Order: sequence, then C-alpha cells, then structure tokens
Amino acid sequence: MAAGSDTRTEERDYYQVLGAEPSASRADLRAAFREAVLRHHPDRSTASTLATRRTAVLNRAWRELRDPLRRLHYDRALQRGNADTLDWPLEPDESPSGRGRRRRQPSFEAPSPWHQPQWRSVAGFRVPADVFMAGPSVQDAWIVANRITGEDWREHSELYWLRYAATYYRDRGRVEDWIGAMERLVELDPTFETLVRADLRAAYVSTGMLLRGIGFLRGMVERYPPSSAQRRWVERELRALLADFREQRVRRGTTEDRAEAAELLLNYLEALEMEPGFPDIRAAIVALRRAGHRGRAAELVERVVAQPVTEPARWFSIVQLLTESGQLDRASALLASLARGDHPEALDRRRIAGDPVRRIAAARRRLTRARERADAAAVR
Repeated sequence: MAAGSDTRTEERDYYQVLGAEPSASRADLRAAFREAVLRHHPDRSTASTLATRRTAVLNRAWRELRDPLRRLHYDRALQRGNADTLDWPLEPDESPSGRGRRRRQPSFEAPSPWHQPQWRSVAGFRVPADVFMAGPSVQDAWIVANRITGEDWREHSELYWLRYAATYYRDRGRVEDWIGAMERLVELDPTFETLVRADLRAAYVSTGMLLRGIGFLRGMVERYPPSSAQRRWVERELRALLADFREQRVRRGTTEDRAEAAELLLNYLEALEMEPGFPDIRAAIVALRRAGHRGRAAELVERVVAQPVTEPARWFSIVQLLTESGQLDRASALLASLARGDHPEALDRRRIAGDPVRRIAAARRRLTRARERADAAAVR
C-alpha cells in the first residue's frame, strides 16, 4: 500500500498489471493491454479517479513491455527477482490478490543440433577441438591430411575449400592445380573482390601461362557491364598481360623464337576475336623482319596502314612503322603530307598530347638514319 494515500494499492509487476503471462507473445500482450484499457477506461467506470490512475499504470506497463529490447531486460530482471513493480489501485471493497513479487521461471530449450562442441571452425573446415587447441601448424597438418590430400579441385565447389587448396598447391609448386583452383574459384564466386584478391595476372606471369591468362581474363571482361569500373579494371589487367607476353616472348629470345611467338600471339588474339593492338602488330613486324620473313612482315604493315586512323597520334606511329619496315619512300611521303597539314588533327597539340613540330623532326631524323643504313648496306 502506498504511504500517504487514502487509496489502497497492491504491488504488481508489469505482466500482472496487464493481466498477461510473461510467456505471452507480443500479439497476446497487445490484446491484453487493449482489453484492460477498455475495462478500466474512465468513460466506463463509475469511479473516474480510480479509473484514471489505473489507466496511467496500464500505459506505463505497456510502454515498457512493447519495446522488445526493454522487455528483454525486464524479463531478465524478473528472473533475478529484482524487477520493478507498479502500485495498482484497488477498489474500496477489493481485496489484494496476494500475488506479490514473483520470479519468471527460465525456459530450458533443447540444445541446437548445430551446437557441436567437439568441433571447431578453421578456414571454413571443421576440425576436432583438440586439434584446434594445438595451434595453427597442427590445424593445417590435419586439414591437409584429412580434407586436401587425395581430393580433386575439379570436384569441389566450396569457396573456402578452393581458397585453401589453391594456397596449398602454390606452396608445393603444383602449378597446374594452383592455377586451375584459382580459376574455378573466380568462376564460382561472382564477387569482384574475389577476382581482385586472386591476383591472377601475377600468377600467370610467374608460371609463364600468359596466353592462358589472356584467354581467361577475356572471358572475365564479359562478366561486367560496359563502362563499369570493374570492366575497366579487367581490361587493364588484360592489356598488361598482353604487354608481358610481348616483352617476354616477342621482344626477347632467339630470332626464330621471337617470330614464332609473334605469330602465336596474333593467331591467339584472332581466335579470341580480339583485335590486336598497334604495339602487338609492331612488335610482330620487327620480329618477323629480323627472322627474314619479310613477306609476312609487309602483310602486317599493310594491315596496319589499311585500318582507319581514329587517334591523331597514330599517324606518327605509322611513319615510324614504315621506317622500321624499310619502306622509306612511303614513310617520307606520309611525313611530308603531315608537315603540309593534310591531316590537321595530327598537328593539334592537345589531341596528340605533344609538340607536332618535335614529332616531325624526330621522324625525319629516324628516316635519315634509316637511309644511311640502307645506303651502307647497298655498298657492302
């Protein structure tokens, strides 16, 4: 009973105020609150003062229990036996219910079937608890012995398994398995993050599988929409692999090996339906001429010259290509047309990102040296 008040009260917890059990669902709790409010509303009660006080107590209890987080804290306090209570006003002739403070009995649920304390998770694998407690080296040895050895990466689609297996293959020099597992991982996981973290270009370069990498990344380009940042990233990786192949195979090695690598690169790009870039064809022409395949080199020169020039700076590249291929008169005629302004876009500093006068002068110097070498060779 509250001190200093003529109205008798009874101490009740929030659930008792609403007339609901602590196990009630939120919907049942709401229904109990509405029923209690309607029953004790001042408009329906003769003792309006008492009804107003009861309605205020009901609102306070419902305000606490309708919030899931507050209700959770209250339930825990109820289980401990120290939950807050409210003074419930009693009618003049109403006797106390005698309920008093109570404790909510904890509910004991059956353990989850997923709770298996004898196992622990390491890199996605389930390992015995004693192995887990032994440390990383023992964990790795157990995973290799029980989950990796004797398995074929082609038969697995679990991303965690492929990640672990790829690292295992790489550390043991199993190149084919390493590259295969990495490619399968990237194919199965569509996220861009996985593709970036795989660092496939470095893997292809270190293993010498450059053409294989060009083909795989070519397929990855189609995964992303045009003009997207992801597609531009893959295209940069693809161009970098092409440059690596040119540097390692077409511009280095014996004369015949370079010519063979040049033809291989051009044929492979054709099979992938990729248009060879100017650096690819230029490197191939140089390699073929040095190997004595002048007819094939001349064919590639005509292929370049016949293509529409979409970049103004390409005009100077064609002059240089004609010079290197020995077509000096043709190179001189094209350079003269550029100097006359027949192709005004080639004289625009902004469009060629340089000084056209200097470019013309450099091209003339190359032509002069090439003629001197040709005359010296004719004399010999």
